[in-house]
Amino acid sequence: MRSLRNSRVFLCSLTLILASLWPLAMRASAAQAPDGAVEFPVWSHAFVGTLGSKHVEVSLSRIADDLSGTYCYQPCNNQTRHQLVLQGRVRGDGAELIEHDRGNRAITTGVWTIESLDGSVTGTWGSPDGKRRLPLALRKAESADALQARFPYDVRLLADALPEQQGDGCRTPPLVSAIRLYKDGALFQTLETESQGTCSIFTPELLDANFDGWPDLSIAQFLPAGPNIPYQTWLYDPASARFVDAPATLQGITSADFDPEHQVVYSFWRASCCEHGVSIYRWKGGDLQEVDTQSSYLLPVMDGGVRRICYIAPGYNEGFIEYPGRVEQTADGRLRLHQIDPKTCEVDDWAFLQRTYIDIWKPALPGEKPVLLRSEGVTWIATDTTAGQRYCPEVPYFDSGRIRRVVLSDDPDWCTEERPSQE
Repeated sequence: MRSLRNSRVFLCSLTLILASLWPLAMRASAAQAPDGAVEFPVWSHAFVGTLGSKHVEVSLSRIADDLSGTYCYQPCNNQTRHQLVLQGRVRGDGAELIEHDRGNRAITTGVWTIESLDGSVTGTWGSPDGKRRLPLALRKAESADALQARFPYDVRLLADALPEQQGDGCRTPPLVSAIRLYKDGALFQTLETESQGTCSIFTPELLDANFDGWPDLSIAQFLPAGPNIPYQTWLYDPASARFVDAPATLQGITSADFDPEHQVVYSFWRASCCEHGVSIYRWKGGDLQEVDTQSSYLLPVMDGGVRRICYIAPGYNEGFIEYPGRVEQTADGRLRLHQIDPKTCEVDDWAFLQRTYIDIWKPALPGEKPVLLRSEGVTWIATDTTAGQRYCPEVPYFDSGRIRRVVLSDDPDWCTEERPSQE
């Protein structure tokens, strides 16, 4: 197949290079805590317990003194789990939260007065009119997440200011210079960083980046114009019982996702407005190696008498890269479209002829990696045009179950005076 589908082009490469260099710049600038820096807690916990006589599940997150979350009455399901929303502020040892339905934030459905947040949650629920009050008693849920169970630290962020109170609009969040981990009330380790969100602060994420069963930490660094978000990641080293910098290969992967079942790291990336791709990496000898990369391409189709061009982007599925939209060849040799509706494709525009072709795949069962059978690409044909003899593109179209090749000579601008490379 084509060399990384004609590469991820300069923009993507530049983004990855900057992302890999960013942690070095961060550590240099964050080597000393800036004057006036403030420290504040961040955490997310799941609770179970009772609200009055009802059993509830509650999820709460804290950033400085902002407290937010959701809850549901058991038995919870996907429709109810996040329907009731909580928003408020920590007040001393407790907090006050306003409750509303996700579908109508303008209407308050209850007020939570929390007396204590020290490991458990106690307090009362009150109706908006103040006429009804119910006792509230919650305890931390036993973590079904093995990583959370192996992470005995309280997390605090060091920043140049406290986050502004949550609300409508987009505020510039503070610049975070360090993640501080506390254990049994004492400072355990400081992880220097430089992280700044766009409208809200980034908080550390718990993950198993190298699939060794130990919890690792990661935090987004900034939000670029595209989806290639750089992260700084630390791996837990059980030998030293400390967090250490992840290798540069992982630091350089933007918007990384982790698949422990298939033991791969994968990343969706964008190289330009019109090129998107997926890369897959595997750990080997304490470092990551890229094992596959595929990018988007343009697939020509005939929709009746209309020539159209379909944008085909790769996806990730069960440890491998596949193109959900594709042309398949059945056992009897017939061609068919898979997850492509020609009417949703654009009327053809040949600004990207070098990325125009038809890959033909063997049909695959769900969860099975498709097999590429062959490719039909653009060739260049000597053709008489209104501007004289030119080399014009002969483009393969999928047309009612067959490949139909069409020489595009009606616009001389699509043609060239010299034959282009046939690679």
